[in-house]
Amino acid sequence: MLENYSVFNTNLRRKILIPFYWKYINQSNVLNYLDKLKDYQWKSWEENQRLQRKRLFLLIKYAGKNIPYYQNIFQSSNFTFSEPTILEDVKRLPVLTKETIRTHFDELYCFQDKTYYRNTSGGSTGEPVIFYQDKEYLNWANAAKRLFNEWAGRRLGDPMIKLWGSLSDILEVDLGFKGFLRRQISGITILNSYRMTEKDVEKYVRIINAKKPDFILTYTNGISEIANFIREYQLSIHSPSSIMTAAGVLYPEVKKTIEEVFQTKVFNRYGSREVSDIACNCEKDNGLHLIPSIHYLEVVDHKGNPVRPGVTGNLIVTLLTNYTMPLIRYQIGDRGILSDKMCSCGRGFPLLKKVKGRMRSVFRNKEGDYIDGGAFIRFFYFRNNIKQFQVIQKSLELITVNIVLKDKSRKEIIEKDILEISDSINKIMKSKVVIQFNLVDEVQPSSSGKHGYVISKVKFFLQGKEAR
Repeated sequence: MLENYSVFNTNLRRKILIPFYWKYINQSNVLNYLDKLKDYQWKSWEENQRLQRKRLFLLIKYAGKNIPYYQNIFQSSNFTFSEPTILEDVKRLPVLTKETIRTHFDELYCFQDKTYYRNTSGGSTGEPVIFYQDKEYLNWANAAKRLFNEWAGRRLGDPMIKLWGSLSDILEVDLGFKGFLRRQISGITILNSYRMTEKDVEKYVRIINAKKPDFILTYTNGISEIANFIREYQLSIHSPSSIMTAAGVLYPEVKKTIEEVFQTKVFNRYGSREVSDIACNCEKDNGLHLIPSIHYLEVVDHKGNPVRPGVTGNLIVTLLTNYTMPLIRYQIGDRGILSDKMCSCGRGFPLLKKVKGRMRSVFRNKEGDYIDGGAFIRFFYFRNNIKQFQVIQKSLELITVNIVLKDKSRKEIIEKDILEISDSINKIMKSKVVIQFNLVDEVQPSSSGKHGYVISKVKFFLQGKEAR
């Protein structure tokens, strides 16, 4: 009886309540755009690239006529472009950094209508950046989120738990009658993972078991902490059809633990507040699919030169759906690898092979080598005495390691771990560095709710300018 009632509620949400909400209350085209994306995904890569060229050309053309910052650049450099060559032409434009946005903010936007709103970057790598977005951008962003959810098996209206760490996102969802109504008809239960005590984690385990969601959307660090808690205390947990992680790099060790504990497949999506969701893996898990009609992605080296597929570089994103404040060749602050292969799923969307983490999570040694901060994860992850950790490179000679113990009363047990970790860090850095270990009560999250496992404060350069 209860199962039939749940199925009835899900169908009511999917077929009546959600379409009514988006069309008549929110007055948006989200579901229409979702249908378009569903159609685009099965078109060929050549067809999708043609659409991408057209949208990129129209955006560049608009920016050159209406956005003062780009008007000045086009005039001073005598910039020329055409639709057939736009994918190469755009590479002659300068990279748009966060510092550029701060310096030229008032020259970077033009209000087309009254649907614009103010937003900020997460601030996980320093001072947040202010920018404007509009309803057209938001409609496409929401459509992409729902497409990615469908790849993971979650259809509109299916029961879902959202374990989220961004206070601003949580507050926005709870804001006013619209927020309340959307939450009620969507089938979504929101749990706050910004900071979680053991009591919170225990409570969330009970809620997951009681709600029995088909799908969990979560911050990577949030579900990782819950999975470790469940494993440590040998708790039983409901197994959803799938879990989708976001807002943090899904390292292989973390993914393995989550899948083993929850006995389900973990999907991963990648994006940011500035440009929304960029990519997500499908059921074949051959990489993260990009959506060519929404973003144009480049991968470049530290001098700004394109790197070939398979090589790690800095991600440069052009957002194709926000005309209020065009973000053209935006230096998002992450590193990744493009693939030159198409996925066996048959979708005509290209693949981002891997996201390697923040530019700020790239360490440097005295010889000038770049060391992926993700390599440090395995030194900590399967140690019985360590609950949380954070590695911070403060200079070429100094690394600080913050550790949260599982049992604070047994500090002497950590001594062997510290010796082993120190040896491993020195080996990967290829030289002896000073390593300071601090036992802390918690690893502080950023303003966006993310926990940075690895952070480097050593500056490196992109196109001759410091990347901050």
